[in-house]
Amino acid sequence: MKGQYVKTMMRAAAALVLAVLVATPLRAAGKDAADSTDKERTPFQARLIVDPKGNGFQSAYMPIPAGKRLVIENISAISRVPEGLKMEMNLYTYLDNDGDGVGGIEDIVFHRITLADQGTFDGVAIASANHRVLIFGDSRIGDVGYGVTFQGRLNGQTTSFTQGQLTISGYLEDLPVR
Repeated sequence: MKGQYVKTMMRAAAALVLAVLVATPLRAAGKDAADSTDKERTPFQARLIVDPKGNGFQSAYMPIPAGKRLVIENISAISRVPEGLKMEMNLYTYLDNDGDGVGGIEDIVFHRITLADQGTFDGVAIASANHRVLIFGDSRIGDVGYGVTFQGRLNGQTTSFTQGQLTISGYLEDLPVR
């Protein structure tokens, strides 16, 4: 009976040691994870809203803080339009892909947002999206400042209530020195 108790206690101690080892950050070459040379990351989130009416198209612009790169890791979107209409959504960012310091067409990237119909409630058709992404946006290429542009476009015209919302989550990091 005493032997059984000792074996049980030894197994429990081994399980505890294993749990502590798994929960402890891995150390490489004697460096602590806090000593990492990764760029400093500042958490970031924002919401952009469009209200396309008339010609059925509207954009919202959000500047990226000077000297920073925005890294978007998640986007969430919702559209609210009159029954019978649908909204297309996209966002675009600039990244100095070729490192030439000139914000040309090769540096702009469009990201389409796939919306799923949620149904019609009190005459308002709702569609939403939630996507894990990896999108980069530079605040500046050469002497020109950039940001994130969110666009909403209807498949028709209306004067009734419409709304497209985009929530972005990610972080800011310093732009690389070139």
